[in-house]
Amino acid sequence: MNRLNTALIGALLLLSAAAPLAAEPPEKEGINFLHRELTYVTDTSEPVQLPDFKGKESLKEDLKSVDPNGIVELLYTMPLPDVADEDMMLHILQSLSRISTLKGIEYWSGSRQQMYPYLSEAYVVDKKRSSKKQADPVFTSLPAKGESIVIYQEDTTFGKAWYDVTYKVEEDAIRLSMLNATTIRYKGFPVMRKERLRIEMVILPGEENLYFYGVAAFKLGETFGVNIRLNQSFDHRMSSLQTWFSNQTYP
Repeated sequence: MNRLNTALIGALLLLSAAAPLAAEPPEKEGINFLHRELTYVTDTSEPVQLPDFKGKESLKEDLKSVDPNGIVELLYTMPLPDVADEDMMLHILQSLSRISTLKGIEYWSGSRQQMYPYLSEAYVVDKKRSSKKQADPVFTSLPAKGESIVIYQEDTTFGKAWYDVTYKVEEDAIRLSMLNATTIRYKGFPVMRKERLRIEMVILPGEENLYFYGVAAFKLGETFGVNIRLNQSFDHRMSSLQTWFSNQTYP
């Protein structure tokens, strides 16, 4: 190798070393929050960060029913939306009801080191395994009982799946529950059977702040040698759902 080539290679290496790394986008960990806490829980169904609210024990029982081998929890402290107190709970419920706006949301992909589409499709359907689109639910008042729907989602990693979704209004919180109604697959392999993935979002408005609690509890089945890091995967997906909620809730 001649001296000129050696000098050019050396210069390129110096430039490469000096080049700044691309800044990570703020959406990586969610948006519009004052504080964020992340917890990975394994080998137990007992959540660590679940805040006190009227439906706490019921949610814990629902998580236990999944018999999870992993739980990801995220607790955000967020500013209160600029909404009158008497309208706050209905405003939150309406934000969570815009299922079709989940289409196109992005999450941080660790393997790609960039934001990447999370859901390429999301909408309400009339029943499980149906592709017949229904309108998003509309709430003009707070329901006295839980309201249930079925939604279809196409995850860019885990493919197509249907979920049973329930909205429940507690005295002090709004709870959105999602339970997979069909098998979830990764690269064609079944990795989570029916009712083995539960995603919960609980929104608690306080006197000065709003609290967003998100949890994913999963029971991973036989993966046929495929290595899946579900903890980080759901960490990033729950952050994406917090971003979605914020975009729907704040003007």
